[in-house]
Amino acid sequence: MSRNVSTPAFVERRATERKPTALLAFAQHRDGSRYPCQVKNISDRGAMLEFLGSQVVQLEDAFDLVLASAEMRYAVQLIWRKERTVGVLFCLDAE
Repeated sequence: MSRNVSTPAFVERRATERKPTALLAFAQHRDGSRYPCQVKNISDRGAMLEFLGSQVVQLEDAFDLVLASAEMRYAVQLIWRKERTVGVLFCLDAE
């Protein structure tokens, strides 16, 4: 006798909806160094970025994400990294 138990393949842990994008951007460190990337998806709390080659290894734990087309700048914190992809959390200014 077999039981048909459905288990979810993926559990969504994000509190806000992600929107797929193809925005061009770059990560900018305090010393002015820049690493081009593409914003693969974005929400009001964070984003997933994809870098070329080994640039993801050179990222600091905190940097500015600058959107090329809109010239918008966001302070972000690196949350996770896997191969050429990283997840970042937008930092809110405590002023």
